[in-house]
Amino acid sequence: MDGANVAVRRRSLFRKSGVIVVTAVCLMLVSCSSKGQVRQKTMDASFDNGDYIGMAEDIKKNEKKLYGENSRFLYHLDLGVLYHYAGKYAESNTHLSRAAQIHHDLFTRSATNEAAALLTNDNARPYRSKPYELTFMHQIAALNFMAMGDFDGALVESRRAQLLFDEWERTRAADGKFHTDGMFHLMTSLAYEKIDEPDNSLISLFKSVDAFKKGPVKLPEEVAGFAYDRFKAGDREADIDRLGISSGRGDNSWDAKMGESEIVIVGYAGRGSAMRENNWEGTYDPNGRLFMRGQTKAGTRVTIDIPAPPLPPAPDGSPRGVDRVLNVKMSFPELVDYNSATDHFSAWIDGSDDVAMSVIVNDYDLHSEKDLKDSWGDIVLRTTIRTVIRTIAANEAKNRINTGNPLANALLSVGADVATDQMEKADIRMCFFLPQRMHVIRIPVEPGTHNVSLAVHGRNGRTMDRHTFNNVEVKRGEKKVLLHHSFK
Repeated sequence: MDGANVAVRRRSLFRKSGVIVVTAVCLMLVSCSSKGQVRQKTMDASFDNGDYIGMAEDIKKNEKKLYGENSRFLYHLDLGVLYHYAGKYAESNTHLSRAAQIHHDLFTRSATNEAAALLTNDNARPYRSKPYELTFMHQIAALNFMAMGDFDGALVESRRAQLLFDEWERTRAADGKFHTDGMFHLMTSLAYEKIDEPDNSLISLFKSVDAFKKGPVKLPEEVAGFAYDRFKAGDREADIDRLGISSGRGDNSWDAKMGESEIVIVGYAGRGSAMRENNWEGTYDPNGRLFMRGQTKAGTRVTIDIPAPPLPPAPDGSPRGVDRVLNVKMSFPELVDYNSATDHFSAWIDGSDDVAMSVIVNDYDLHSEKDLKDSWGDIVLRTTIRTVIRTIAANEAKNRINTGNPLANALLSVGADVATDQMEKADIRMCFFLPQRMHVIRIPVEPGTHNVSLAVHGRNGRTMDRHTFNNVEVKRGEKKVLLHHSFK
């Protein structure tokens, strides 16, 4: 066989191989869901059943399938949260500590991953966590320590979180983004009081009220009134004036004086939000516009006009003579809310007629909504750039396709479109094991051993469930922290 025939056969084989490879890649992309979707589908039912240890074991067995290398932070955070709910506080803190270290290591941006994200989607970027998730991570680590009676360990977590708050104060506060947390400082105030540091306790209480006023979660009247009483007793009237709080303490007042023995119950109520993809379709005008059509979470149809990079000039520098628009798809993250039957908690010491009602001190649905709103501009910008780059690349590839076989040309052209379309996936990664809301009950008690009854109430006040904490020993001046969750 002469050299010319060999060259022709090689080109033919290359073209056929190209068709096979592109078709295979397209089929693979069509069949694959993002790991965020896989995790939600796999773990939703188990979470509702409350088998947290079983879920943790399944996560460990299927780490690569459910998370992958780019979600190592989320892998350890999820495990830490599940072990926390299961009452395995030491195991929980082991994973939370690993998650914190991963976040620290990822603080420096990876240029390679950012470039890959522009060619594929944001799931190619390492998951760095949302600020409220980082705060929750340190919060439950601190609660783990408190539940084990180690308030010094809890304050180590408080100091770690404060470093984040200081950085966010510098980089996020001016734009009104999340940068501090009222509940976190409230629990820190409790920890300082436990180790007999009243000044630091009052400083943290001040930060708590200030954070509530700056964040999405409304300052509870009970917290404001409690702070008023504490500042008044501590000769800190200036703090009362600076915060603008009054002596009104709401329906469920907290009356414990500094240094008194207390039983503190932290309640987790309902399931927090998850995310799903919201796909928008539209057209790209090579002169530099994107016209997109989609539907909001509320079901409203929306059309938006977005500036986009224009088609680059031809190799010879002349303008592209494109007289047609190109069809495109863009995927955005969208929150999914869970309806919670759990509304609040009540508790009482056995033998007492006094019933203490819970106070909402955090709302993670509000945090997730605000975080998505704060991040929306960056998400749209990255998605727009990524969509245009891929559309231009696919268009260029199709223009250069010439296998000598019309059918092969058509398959490769369709394959390029399918591949471009299927690579567009929203980043819906998040820790969807967070509670919807967090409540606190504070009950002053005499030193001794107590049985504590807890009731879980629905929105109509009906008792949905009961739990008893038996033989709770409280020493003089001690703060005994108990945890209970109801994700119904």
